Amino acid sequence: MASQMPDPDDYEWEFETRGSVGIWFMNGWQGFADEDLEAASNHYRERGTQDDIEATIAVFGDGTNLAKETQEYMGEEWSANGEYTGVDKVGFVSDGIAAMAVKSHMDIPDAEVESFDRLDTAVEWAQS
Repeated sequence: MASQMPDPDDYEWEFETRGSVGIWFMNGWQGFADEDLEAASNHYRERGTQDDIEATIAVFGDGTNLAKETQEYMGEEWSANGEYTGVDKVGFVSDGIAAMAVKSHMDIPDAEVESFDRLDTAVEWAQS
């Protein structure tokens, strides 16, 4: 049966891999539980369970607006997603406090969760 995984080309976010690290670029996403975030969440769950992914990173761009309810939504949904995928490490990257804010809402029992201000540092951590 064909996968129903969302195609990143159809949304405002992007996906790439660097070795065994899956990276979701959330760019200027500013909504709460909108279609793009739901699609990214679905893509994360399906793509993150594949054997070539051992760690994941979400990168938030300058225009990202994370209101309190958005952080709570992400904490609930993305914690469940991280646990579902079974990855060892989950990282968040932003220039400002967005990555730290999202990390503070994560509860993934069997994974290390960290926040970073540079993607290269996050990838190095995820691959270690």
